[in-house]
Amino acid sequence: MPFIRRGLSAGAFAVLSLGLLAFGAEAEPIHIGIAQWGRHPQLDAVNTNFRAALAAQGFVEGKDVVYDWEVANFDTSILPQILNKLKSANPKLIMTISTPVAQSAKQTLKGAGIPIVFAAITDPIKAKLVSDWEHGSEDMTGSSDQQNAASILDFTKKLIPGIKKLGVLYNPGEDNNLSVLERLKAAAAPAGIEIVEAGCDSAADIPIRVAALKGRADAVFVPTGGMMQPAIPAISAAAAQISLPVVNSSAVSARDGLVLAGYEVNYDDVGRAAGDIAAKILKGAKPADIPPIRVGKDDFKVVVSGKELKKLGMTLPPSLADCHCVVE
Repeated sequence: MPFIRRGLSAGAFAVLSLGLLAFGAEAEPIHIGIAQWGRHPQLDAVNTNFRAALAAQGFVEGKDVVYDWEVANFDTSILPQILNKLKSANPKLIMTISTPVAQSAKQTLKGAGIPIVFAAITDPIKAKLVSDWEHGSEDMTGSSDQQNAASILDFTKKLIPGIKKLGVLYNPGEDNNLSVLERLKAAAAPAGIEIVEAGCDSAADIPIRVAALKGRADAVFVPTGGMMQPAIPAISAAAAQISLPVVNSSAVSARDGLVLAGYEVNYDDVGRAAGDIAAKILKGAKPADIPPIRVGKDDFKVVVSGKELKKLGMTLPPSLADCHCVVE
């Protein structure tokens, strides 16, 4: 009997030990890296809703997943550094927010075997992240914030009746800006609008390029991007000097009274779509089998600044009377 009791105790101890080990393995959260281009309300919304979507899919922060979050502060030179830092934590997946970050990740993490989910990418094909809209690449897929160019022009015509020429500020070094410009030019002729290009090679060029639009454009459109969005205060100040209405791809600047209007993709949805894609990959799907999603194709937030309307001597046109989009 003593021998049997000792045998049972040893067996019970072994079972208990295995159970504790299994419990510990199950409780260990996985790491997910997030590389963000910079702090901006749109990009922050993507980040927040990416995490929320994963939590809704059963990946709860602090319990099932730990997020390693790095911000590049709109500086391309540190992207390889922060991506390698995220890689060192052995993440199950890395999410990249914005085109420059995703492009750097494509090169920096090549061959690492880490799935990458991009978000807030205007044109993933032009940026050479995927080959088409029907498939992801071997290591990457995600959600795009590509705006419908015809819809942008239609809104601008409603806001500024009789507009004939629309200036477009853009950075020739950003693929997302070039994509917006190309699509606006393609949609301009059917809309009866001429596109006036205003390329800016550096942030210092922006006020000069805005001033040069005097007499050449009836309004100016500002796309998303690492150069343009941080420069909105400078764009606003330069445009005010020549009474040039500004339509921005971010609604926040219109709420803040810096521009006449914001015509913005729903970045909450961009983040949620990226989170849903990430959940599929974490559950076993391959990035190549998940087509990238165009969240911004038809879904927009519209904000018009009452302050800017008054400053420009404008009134809200009848075509927007029911938009419920004016903020004072």
